[in-house]
Amino acid sequence: MDKKAHWILVDLDMSNLHLDVYNSSFRTIRDVAVLDAVEPLRQMMPHVLRHSKILIRDIPDKPLSITLCKDTPHQTNGGDCGIFVIKFAEYIAENKIKEMPKNFDTKVARLNMATQLYKFACEKPYLDISG
Repeated sequence: MDKKAHWILVDLDMSNLHLDVYNSSFRTIRDVAVLDAVEPLRQMMPHVLRHSKILIRDIPDKPLSITLCKDTPHQTNGGDCGIFVIKFAEYIAENKIKEMPKNFDTKVARLNMATQLYKFACEKPYLDISG
């Protein structure tokens, strides 16, 4: 996206052959740049789905439909897109994207994530990968 390092999340709805695009910086990263970045995925996914045989039904030979999701929280600085992508994914996975707070605290989100990762690491046995 104009050589800027920016993360967006694309959610593939396989039942409707549709892409939902989540851009936390839609006020500064223009829609046209996001659409340009997603276009190869939009064109390629019908072919991937058809050849992977993930879906049993016929897949039309046309690009997927797309929605730029705007009713989501947005970042207020240039460095929070990563945590937004992770939180978008969490809320989508729980089917609660509409419940995502519009002004969630990224510092708290980062701390919570670090705590979760630490707890996960402490609960898992260490793997011996020395050979």
